[in-house]
Amino acid sequence: MRFVVGLLIALSVVVATPARAQSVTAKFLTTPPGGQYAPRNVTVVWVEDSTGTFVKTIARWANQRKQYLIDWNLKAGANDADAVTSATRQDHTLQIMAIWDLKDRNGTVVPDGTYTIRMETADADVSSAASNHEGTFTFIKGATPQVQNNLSNGGFDVASITYSTAAACGNSILDPGETCDPPGSCPSTCAPSADACSPNVLVGLAASCTAQCETQLITACHDNDGCCPVGCTGTTDSDCPGGSNAGGGNETGSATDNSVQGGCATTPSSSLIVFAGAAALLIRRRKRP
Repeated sequence: MRFVVGLLIALSVVVATPARAQSVTAKFLTTPPGGQYAPRNVTVVWVEDSTGTFVKTIARWANQRKQYLIDWNLKAGANDADAVTSATRQDHTLQIMAIWDLKDRNGTVVPDGTYTIRMETADADVSSAASNHEGTFTFIKGATPQVQNNLSNGGFDVASITYSTAAACGNSILDPGETCDPPGSCPSTCAPSADACSPNVLVGLAASCTAQCETQLITACHDNDGCCPVGCTGTTDSDCPGGSNAGGGNETGSATDNSVQGGCATTPSSSLIVFAGAAALLIRRRKRP
């Protein structure tokens, strides 16, 4: 099977079905289009056939705000419910991985031929796809496995495309692109993080042997998430000093300064408070006639 790659684009986790006979794995990094919510973004990846007809959504990082993925909505239609991989992405620091099992939205393996994988990223309330980042890569479904690296297109960088013809997930072997195998050995939850600015997030799926826990650093100012990232203030993040949530004990951002954590001032130690109280009482007693 020959694999002809034209352009590439991006994604953030993994989607597929177990014991797939063939698969295409896309890995890449996204970049910000420069909208009002950057670096937070929504991203989607889908497949079209040689005529431009929609085949299937591979993965989507958007529950809310998905309406701003303009071209994907035009292609997928209002009834598309495939591949809600995760909610809005916080930034562009983590590599995205998406796996297509070469099946359409009805679960039928597609015939041999030319297919295009399209990606779209939005970080603003846009009305035109021209404001988003979009990328594509084209391959021919055939019979020979192949790997292509260092691809870049449309704001999707450091991409690689791997085509496999062998069964992978479910064979109890950790094949390339897998993080666990068999599916029963994959994590289903992640341990809570002690730092609200560095939550542990479950990405990928056990069904595709790609589930894993990743620590995602929050760098964007966002209300009511318990984190005050460095550089945020009470006017841009309600969890920072001066914000509506300040003083609630939930500002747990990461910082190395002993007096500030995530931009939030710490309180004096209890031992110093006790010492100061005792000293004041002793002074009052000495002043008595």
